[in-house]
Amino acid sequence: LLYVTNRGSNSVSVISTATNSVAHTITVGSRPSGVALGADGRPYATNTGSGTVSVINTVTNTVIDTDPSTPGTNSISVGPSPSSV
Repeated sequence: LLYVTNRGSNSVSVISTATNSVAHTITVGSRPSGVALGADGRPYATNTGSGTVSVINTVTNTVIDTDPSTPGTNSISVGPSPSSV
């Protein structure tokens, strides 16, 4: 699976690489601009417009947590620990 931010629709698309089609669309915060897969296997999406990070559950394809971030953050990277985003 591939996770892609959709800045104009405030969402993240889950794309099946096997079928090259959108499998799910998940609503996140305002103007998402980056997504990275954490050590815990969860995608984390930065929301530039709302100054937050959305934590996505890959089983339910829903946002399970929204954490504050620096306003205007455009990208995200993760460390080896599940607590380092």
